[in-house]
Amino acid sequence: MDRVVKQKDHKMKRIFHVLPFIAPIILVSSCTTVIQMQKTYPPERERPADSGKYVFVNFYDYRIPENIKEKNEIAYAVAVRGYIDGLGANISMDPGETLTIADTLKGGFSVSSMQLPEFTDTVRAICAAYGADLLISLDSINLWVDWNISLEENDDGGNTLVRDFFLYANNYMTLYTPEGEVIDRCAGEKSTFIKSKYTIFGMIGGPTLGKAREAVRLLSRDAAKDCMGKFYPFTESYTETLFKGGPLNKINQLIIGGHPEEAVGPLKDLAFASGRSMAKKASYNLEVVHKILENRRESEQIMQEFRK
Repeated sequence: MDRVVKQKDHKMKRIFHVLPFIAPIILVSSCTTVIQMQKTYPPERERPADSGKYVFVNFYDYRIPENIKEKNEIAYAVAVRGYIDGLGANISMDPGETLTIADTLKGGFSVSSMQLPEFTDTVRAICAAYGADLLISLDSINLWVDWNISLEENDDGGNTLVRDFFLYANNYMTLYTPEGEVIDRCAGEKSTFIKSKYTIFGMIGGPTLGKAREAVRLLSRDAAKDCMGKFYPFTESYTETLFKGGPLNKINQLIIGGHPEEAVGPLKDLAFASGRSMAKKASYNLEVVHKILENRRESEQIMQEFRK
């Protein structure tokens, strides 16, 4: 009986030893709330003059058996569609710019033939036909699924073979002037984890490009946004925390609801007229609000400069 009591006492001591370390974490997490923040940055590069109208052509013929397997044609068509979506997301940022889709599958060209001097005439002809200031050429696409094998411990204490599958989507683009001069070349190389598969043999089955079409579209879209994004403002998302509790809860609703400017006055009142603990929390929240307002001001200024 004494031994049982001693064991219980020992467990209680272990619990009380741990509590001092856990309590501050619980206290902090229960007294704060996470909010989304955004910060806008100016373009990395200036766009060419008079670049109001873009025309897009996909010169990569994915119907050629030497390029891809026939069963993967749909996945490659989806990649082209995703790339166009990404271009449109950037170009739509400026209401004065337009994107025309001239051809999503223009045959008769290869990566090597596009390096020849006569390809300049092709670019000129396309830009003239559509009255475009710039040509966006999708030169090549490469999609594939790869995997690696690892051992993972199972519930029985043994090991199980696990295959982790990854999708790769590489899209290569060139930006031309109406005269056929190269402005920029970009390798939009993206990858993402697809799934894990547990198997005894480790070599059977797995996802295919046909089954991963939505992931292909998203990767190609992001590749286009990266390639053209250097000519456009970029907005980064991150998080901050706000103290909550008592009068802060109502003020936080103003901030989260998109009206941070209305929270400035009440937070200042709390910071100067409350007790020490509440004053510190209000001051901290006020700093976050000032960040939000400053980010908003900078974003508006960057977008005004961009659209001039």
